[in-house]
Amino acid sequence: MSKLDFVKKLYNGKNCYSDHMGESELQLLHISSKAEGIVVDKIMHGNIVFLTGNPGDGKTFIIKAVRHKIGEDVYIQTDLNNIKDYSEVVKKLVTLHSQKKPAIVAVNEYPFMQLCRQIRNESRALYDEIQNAKRNILAYDISHPLVSNVAVVDLNERNMLGPDYNLLLGLINKMVSLLEEDAKHNSSLNYNLNAFKNEFIREQILSLFQLAASECQHFAIRDILGAFSFIFTACTTEEYSNSLYFTAIFEGTNELLKTLQQFDPILLSKPSLDEALWNGRVTEGWIFSAPEHPPIDIEDVDEAYARFKTIKRQYYFENINGKKLAELQPDEIKECTRMFTNFEDQKKKTKGSLIRSLNKLFLPSSDDRKQLHIWTTHKYDMSQDAAVAVSSKAVDAADLEIQMPRPADWLSGLEYIPDHIVLKPKTAPTPKTAPTPKLVLNIDFLRTLNAVENGYPIGLLAPQYEQATAMFLQQLDEDGFSEVNEDGEIIIASRNKSYKKTIHIQNGKYDFEEEN
Repeated sequence: MSKLDFVKKLYNGKNCYSDHMGESELQLLHISSKAEGIVVDKIMHGNIVFLTGNPGDGKTFIIKAVRHKIGEDVYIQTDLNNIKDYSEVVKKLVTLHSQKKPAIVAVNEYPFMQLCRQIRNESRALYDEIQNAKRNILAYDISHPLVSNVAVVDLNERNMLGPDYNLLLGLINKMVSLLEEDAKHNSSLNYNLNAFKNEFIREQILSLFQLAASECQHFAIRDILGAFSFIFTACTTEEYSNSLYFTAIFEGTNELLKTLQQFDPILLSKPSLDEALWNGRVTEGWIFSAPEHPPIDIEDVDEAYARFKTIKRQYYFENINGKKLAELQPDEIKECTRMFTNFEDQKKKTKGSLIRSLNKLFLPSSDDRKQLHIWTTHKYDMSQDAAVAVSSKAVDAADLEIQMPRPADWLSGLEYIPDHIVLKPKTAPTPKTAPTPKLVLNIDFLRTLNAVENGYPIGLLAPQYEQATAMFLQQLDEDGFSEVNEDGEIIIASRNKSYKKTIHIQNGKYDFEEEN
């Protein structure tokens, strides 16, 4: 098999699975990740390591890459999918656990659950240590130390697309090296390789993958390998013959490439630029040469539009002003990225903004950042959204805190991008055995709140986030975290018209106020 064929088969093919690779092929694509070092460290300290994740996450790949570092006598199980009866594996692991000897087991999510059930029947101690390790993979305020000789490394928590990781750049360099010989015989492939050698173009491509990372969707190594395989080599296939990288990157069908499609430059509107590209007037700033055959010279409408798409994508990657076009990517994406990136430095400001946004879910005109109101909604027609919200209690912002997850200290260095923020009381409820109320704000929830901040109509938003917030508020109230508003204030909010009426009770008398 030629190197070109090898790379092409990485796209939606079995070549993405290291089980099917020989040692030489494995080395062709091996890009070291922090997970490998973590696994080696745990094995050297006598831990039983469960390497979990989805198919294509790189579990077997990691084991093959570190095998020469962990010694010949370490028990290794690379795939439980082909084993119908786990009893022998369970007995072996229980024995090794009692002897405090290391082992490494690569296992997908569902087989891992089945394996744990059987382990529970044989050794409750081992089972409890596995569950404790699973629970403490992520830390919020305090990272619980690894107190047993069991470690769970969950590759579902790994995000390889972050800006600080060298995987993508290393992968680009590997593929360029692999394909250079074949590129001599294919002008489109040669063009792609030259483009990926250019620093500016690489930065534009990597920034696009970082936008995909901001979606906080888990992409397996299989997805990443397949995406770059298609971007480089689609031009050599019959269906996409001569399609250059800036077209292929938005045409593929694997999970990562489909995510990239929502960031297609063709969706970014800048009328003056679009007109200039349509008329062929953008002649400066091109890294290579300016595109020929502008759309205005093409009579067929569909063909002209297809040409315009190609030129605008090329502009995004190959014109020095493409960075300005990239800045037009949606604000809610950039805002969430800033929130996670500057979390520790902007904690107080972020908490205030979140509290205000949550209040706006019930009273769109609210600007209160200092109190999270306990809102109650009423509706009599189940086919309509509640038009009125009432609040007589609130929780002071000073009594709430926000936390962002990170890998536990013993997983330090694991490639990770947080995908949610937690809002919770600073103190535990009474009795302390009760679970602490928590509102988990995932990336979609945060973008919804950002839309609320920007005046997006409440009635057009997905209802699940209002429902989650209402349940959180109810739990805060039931657990005693709320206090009655000063002067017995009762807020009646008109959600549709975005105004409120306030009732104050003083000296046994009602006082009414109305605010627009």
